[in-house]
Amino acid sequence: MATTRTSSESTLDERVAARQNDLSAAERKVARYLAAFPAEVAFASAETLGQQTETSDATVIRTVKALGYSGLPALKRSLQESIRVRLQPANRLGRSLDKLGTEPDKVLARVLAESIELLEEAQRTISAKAFGQVVDLIADARETVVVAAGGLGILGQYLTLRLVRSGRCARNATSSGYLLADDLIRLGRDDVMIIIAHQFLSHELAVALDRASEVGAKVVLITDALGDALRDRVTVSVSAPIGDADMFSVQATTLAILDAITLSVSAHDRTRALDAMNEMNRLRQQLRRDPPVDGRTARRRRRPASG
Repeated sequence: MATTRTSSESTLDERVAARQNDLSAAERKVARYLAAFPAEVAFASAETLGQQTETSDATVIRTVKALGYSGLPALKRSLQESIRVRLQPANRLGRSLDKLGTEPDKVLARVLAESIELLEEAQRTISAKAFGQVVDLIADARETVVVAAGGLGILGQYLTLRLVRSGRCARNATSSGYLLADDLIRLGRDDVMIIIAHQFLSHELAVALDRASEVGAKVVLITDALGDALRDRVTVSVSAPIGDADMFSVQATTLAILDAITLSVSAHDRTRALDAMNEMNRLRQQLRRDPPVDGRTARRRRRPASG
């Protein structure tokens, strides 16, 4: 005998389909928006959703309850968990492997083709004004703090390295759990925080955003799908498309944006960037030239005490 899921187990799509005839016209408009844009809804306020649907925050709350949720927080928790499960690396990799097959040349061709498509999309959609604002914020900041969760932490480290080599004060804040507090406590109003997050805002990233708001730090968001959802919590966002959210993500656009940021910051103060690079080369030459010294060599080189 077939089993039927209870209301609490039903997905948002199922609830909207089952109850839309019981909703008013305004509530149906809200419900359809909730179902169509779950990633945005998962992190949006009732006021933002009311603006997006041209209704009101009261209509949003009423619709959410009509769909069987205790309130907007319950719906958002449900959507966040659904997104988290869908975006688990193993699930995304499995779907990608099913789609791409096993022939290496075909995999390479598909990844290269998708990278080109995403770069062309970014070229059309990235706002020149917004990108210029990002460069100005970093150039004027006392320190740039880069926050990126999970695998994106590698890209965060790459950006930090490039900024440091350009003569900028920059550091990573990619610790997890309680250790993140040590990274965030030094954040100040003269700093800029760069958050790299594409499809899902983790609890740790949300705490980082709250900390930036508390101290008055500027926030730059580099994202695929969170721009609208977080627009009220960041200073400026830059679109970095990564392809199908259900598939293994392609980071060609993200990497290109990070390179463009560091090169633009260097161009903003060419002398500073070149001085920093020359100093780094000088230190590298010293590291190559000076032989390692062990304890016995150090004792032989030590001058005898006088008197």
